[in-house]
Amino acid sequence: MGDKIVFINTGHRSMDDRVFYHQAKSLLNKGYNIEIISTKENLIKYIDGIKINSYDDKSLNKKQKISQIVKYLTESQPQIILADTPLAVIASSIYKKNKKTKIVYDITEWYPSKKNLIDNKGIIKFFKVISLSILNIFAGFKSDFFIFGEHFKSIPFRFLFFWKPYIYLPYFPDLDYIVPFPIESIDKNVHLTYSGIFNEEKGIVSVIKSIADAAKKRNEKTFYLKLIGDFHTNIDQKLYNQLISDLPQNMIIQQENFKPFSDFCKTIGNTHIFLDLRKKDIENNYCLPIKLFYYLACGRPIIYSNLNSIKKTIPEMNVGFLCEPADIESISNSLIEYIDNSELYVSHCENALSISKLKFNWKLIENDFLEFILMVNK
Repeated sequence: MGDKIVFINTGHRSMDDRVFYHQAKSLLNKGYNIEIISTKENLIKYIDGIKINSYDDKSLNKKQKISQIVKYLTESQPQIILADTPLAVIASSIYKKNKKTKIVYDITEWYPSKKNLIDNKGIIKFFKVISLSILNIFAGFKSDFFIFGEHFKSIPFRFLFFWKPYIYLPYFPDLDYIVPFPIESIDKNVHLTYSGIFNEEKGIVSVIKSIADAAKKRNEKTFYLKLIGDFHTNIDQKLYNQLISDLPQNMIIQQENFKPFSDFCKTIGNTHIFLDLRKKDIENNYCLPIKLFYYLACGRPIIYSNLNSIKKTIPEMNVGFLCEPADIESISNSLIEYIDNSELYVSHCENALSISKLKFNWKLIENDFLEFILMVNK
């Protein structure tokens, strides 16, 4: 068995698609001894040769959380640690004292993000943003290397720690996981999919309203909207119930819970169009949606919010439409354009599949990741 690599996930579950199904499996196949420690769930088992050694830390305070991570690392004795949050990095740095262990900060999330600031307002929110930002920079100082999921999240770290090695590792899927479905023009039934949290900030209002508007304009078609996800609050549930209380008769909503990764990849492509119309706040505008690449890998067009992160990644948008999320008319017209113009629809399907194979494909970046870890381990 090769050198030990431990993933410390304080922001992600054990079987996170990026960590478990891509990074960890690639490293395992290269001969490394892999362990994943997540603080989001109680799970201890081996899965596909990868050790899962996770626990739920919700009841612990910050100091206890750090001590618990240090304890687990002391038992694991890794040569390399991949940490996903400032807390994970700081705990890893305490463990590292007087050891040759290398710490890689894998940055895929904004920090602080909106979820770190819930229930904070005014001056309290301001000071919390400052304190958490300082904590994030301190984590960068304590790290030896960086992995950046995307351009915008890398900027402060590349500027402040310009001497530290890094790699860009986008959220591209391994296309072997995706089950393909035939590309067929839209006929009498229009199948649409949204996957995510059902709330206003993530765009559920715009999704439902725009499809309802399109259904009224094309009342000879039946619109099936598959919603995959859940509600986080009772307020979200009430908003949703209000939205669906007066739908056109030719619009049908099918609601499903979040699926395990493998099931998601097997079934997600059985649709015509994917929609994601999250609000354009600062965080969303500069944060690249991970599912975007899975949707394209299915060979299906996308209708997304007009985000800067997407425009930078796909400068020539020939795989879908980018719309202002509040512009229901524009979104509705984009849907109708696909319904009425089968040539455009099929073209965008083929373009999505092509760009996934040629550019947005884990196999194209996997070797760069392995070479980077080899350098880290020297």
